Amino acid sequence: MKPFFVVNPHSSCGANRGRFLSIEPQIRAAFPALGYAFTEAPLHAIELAEQAARDGADVVVASGGDGTLNEVACGLIASGRTEYTALAMMAGSTAGDFGRIAGFPTEPQNVVAYLLAAERRSIDSGMLEFVNRDGKECRRSFLNVASLGITGVMDRYMRSTSKTLGRKASFVVGSARGIWAYRNLQMRIVVDGRPFHEGPTCMVAIANGKYFFGGLRIAPEAKFDDGVFDVVVFEDVKKAEFVSLASLAYDGRHHGKPKVRFTRGAEVEVESIGDALVDVDGELVGRAPVRATIQAGGLTVLMPRG
Repeated sequence: MKPFFVVNPHSSCGANRGRFLSIEPQIRAAFPALGYAFTEAPLHAIELAEQAARDGADVVVASGGDGTLNEVACGLIASGRTEYTALAMMAGSTAGDFGRIAGFPTEPQNVVAYLLAAERRSIDSGMLEFVNRDGKECRRSFLNVASLGITGVMDRYMRSTSKTLGRKASFVVGSARGIWAYRNLQMRIVVDGRPFHEGPTCMVAIANGKYFFGGLRIAPEAKFDDGVFDVVVFEDVKKAEFVSLASLAYDGRHHGKPKVRFTRGAEVEVESIGDALVDVDGELVGRAPVRATIQAGGLTVLMPRG
């Protein structure tokens, strides 16, 4: 095996560089062809992963959080070599939302055993067209969930909240500030060419995976390899209702509740009046209008057997 690690040194509150370097000799002993690089800026992981795939790596390992994983996946897809180069992850202190299903190791010392024993699986990915922060039309791949509305505002506030109290506290405080600030927007949602929803909207989740936002089981029946998105819409939900639904969503119990709608489809379009902020795999990337299309079997991932 010829693995290449893309390491985000700022992950795990800056501890990830040391974590990786402490086990690098162990990884190299198992895989003498090991290569690695540290990211230096946002989106740098895309460039590193694409080049690693073109240079012949048969697996590129994202070492960091869900954002790093997304960028590495984007780089592999851009390389055109997803049939040959698999995606893997050495997560931080938690496996992240995608890793809850993929089974990525969270302890660095387990990464060698994981790489040796894992099996290659083809999964779907999403391609999202949106408007970036500079007002330009962009495209970006995603593995897990693209969402619009209140989650985008929560993401913006979380990233501007001081981390001095710790990651969990900043998540809670930022989320609360985002919920308080958000106002439902008029949105129109079309799925596979058919109108699905139009009116005041709290949130839209276009899900390839089950979990997002730190463990909310937003799409309990979603599968990575079924060729469709699970689309979840919270309609004209008030703040207290959103908090209640989010609490239920940790166990996937929001199904069937008033103002919550589900459907499935391979293409989802969302338009809004006002800035509906877009979160992709935990990263705030821009705003609506968006168009998401499923890329069936577009990525190879190393997952633990079984």
